[in-house]
Amino acid sequence: MLKTLPSALAISVALMGINVTVAHSQPKPCPPGLAAKNNGCLPPGLAKRYTIGEVLPEGVPYELIIDLAQYGLEQPDGNWLYYLVDGDILRIADDVFTVLEAFEILFGN
Repeated sequence: MLKTLPSALAISVALMGINVTVAHSQPKPCPPGLAAKNNGCLPPGLAKRYTIGEVLPEGVPYELIIDLAQYGLEQPDGNWLYYLVDGDILRIADDVFTVLEAFEILFGN
């Protein structure tokens, strides 16, 4: 009796003409204010304000990292220094302030 119950239920649903469909959600379009920023529709808190290989834009806050051991960094061996920008560690050329490399902070003290 238990084995026939699921098949009987399926037959009765089919006879009743119930149509079961799966709803597919569509991605929401980018709001006009974010679309105008041309940053891939990222909210202001998630968008990075720097680009690797380009000069750090004026007005972007940064902080020179002095305590390299806190972040597990080695002494710079060239004309560049480490800075904190937008929650990331950046290796920036000291003379022209070009962003050379970016590292995400994976730990903190």
